[in-house]
Amino acid sequence: MASLPAESRWSIKSLSDDDAGSALAFLRRDPLINVYLISRLLEERFASATQMVEVRYHRDVILVASLATNIVLAADPAAAPETTDAAASVIAERILTRMLSVRAIISPAHLVDSLWKRLHSRLDAPTVVRMNQPIYAIRGRLDFPDLKEVRYSTVRDLDVLVPACGAMHSEEVGIDPLERDASGYRERIRELVDKKRSLIRTHGGRIVAKCEYSAVTPEAVQLMGVWTDPQYRRRGFGRDLLREVCGHLARKGKSVTLFVNDFNRPAIALYESLGFKRIGVNRALIW
Repeated sequence: MASLPAESRWSIKSLSDDDAGSALAFLRRDPLINVYLISRLLEERFASATQMVEVRYHRDVILVASLATNIVLAADPAAAPETTDAAASVIAERILTRMLSVRAIISPAHLVDSLWKRLHSRLDAPTVVRMNQPIYAIRGRLDFPDLKEVRYSTVRDLDVLVPACGAMHSEEVGIDPLERDASGYRERIRELVDKKRSLIRTHGGRIVAKCEYSAVTPEAVQLMGVWTDPQYRRRGFGRDLLREVCGHLARKGKSVTLFVNDFNRPAIALYESLGFKRIGVNRALIW
C-alpha cells in the first residue's frame, strides 16, 4: 500500500458517545445519501456498538465509516478528491489490520473505487460486483394513499415471508441466503418484523409484493428488498405497494430512498414513473 501523504496530519478513531453529535452533524450534510449511517448512530445505545470510525485531516472530519462486516462509507461532499482518496487509505489500513472479515462494501461509487484499489491485492475477489446502483429518493407524496391493502408483517407471516425474502435475495444478488444460513436469515427477518420494518401486500392468501426498511431516521426511510412475486408481475401490485408505503411515510414527514441495480430496467421505470428522482449512485462488492 502506498504511504499516506503527510501522515502526521491524519487521524482515525473509533466513535465514542462524545463523538456521536459531531459525526451526526457531518452525516446530515447529506441526509438522504447517508441515511444508513445516521440510522446506525441513532439506534445504538452506545456509539461504540456501531463499529464506526471517523477520519480527520488536522481537526476536520473527512470521512465517517461503519467497519462492521458490511462496510459503508460517507465522505465530506465538499472535500477535494485527493483528500477523500487519502482518507480512504487510512480506512484501508484499519481494515487490513483488524481481525474481522469483510462481507460487503456498499457505498457511493467513487468511495468504493478509492477503497478497493487499496484492498484488492490483499483480499479475495468479491463474489458479486454491482458496478452501478442508482440511488433514488421521493419526498412529500401526500397525494399517494396511506396503508390500505399493504400492511406491516407479523410473526404469523414468517413462514411465507422468509421464503419470499430469500427469493428476492437470490434474484438480486445471486446468492441463496437460506442455503448459506437458514436459521440466521430467518432470525434477521424476524428482527425486521419485530421492529415494524417489513411490509407486505397479500392476494389470495399469499405474499405478492413486499419491502423492508433498512434504515430509519427522522428525515428519511431507506427501502430494501422491494419485490413482486414473478407470477404476479405486471399486475400493479408492486406499484400499489410503493404508492401506499411512500404515502404512509410522507404522512410521517419522511422522504423515501432506495437503490437499485442499473440493469433492472423494469424496476427503474417503475420508480421513475412514481416520481422517484436519482440523487446518486452506489457500488457494491459482496463476498
